Amino acid sequence: MRWKIARILSLALLLFTGCVGIYNGVTEWGEGRTPAQVGVTVGVLLYGIFGLITAYGLLRRRGWSMTTAILWMIAVTYVPGLAVMAYREKDATLGAAFAASGASALIALGVVWTAKATTREEPRTAGQT
Repeated sequence: MRWKIARILSLALLLFTGCVGIYNGVTEWGEGRTPAQVGVTVGVLLYGIFGLITAYGLLRRRGWSMTTAILWMIAVTYVPGLAVMAYREKDATLGAAFAASGASALIALGVVWTAKATTREEPRTAGQT
């Protein structure tokens, strides 16, 4: 039961970040004024693409979805910290960037953990050999 709940939550998060990431990445393309702002847009588009690919792979229980989940995790962890610094106000600190990325990393680790549990091969029984 807990695996089903974790799988549903992970799929929902992947689908949500996938749709929002692609939408925002496409609509905000070319609006970055600094290299860091362009990096945020690229990262958002990447976590959108990898989110949808990973969700598809998890629905089909494909082993390669573990790789795309890790790539999604990297993008979804990278973007918040960079965004804090790229769009910062005068009072934004490096600590705020680390906190934003750290919180995203913890959530993303849960998704990667669920992807690993979902895609692992079950041991063969005597009747399957």
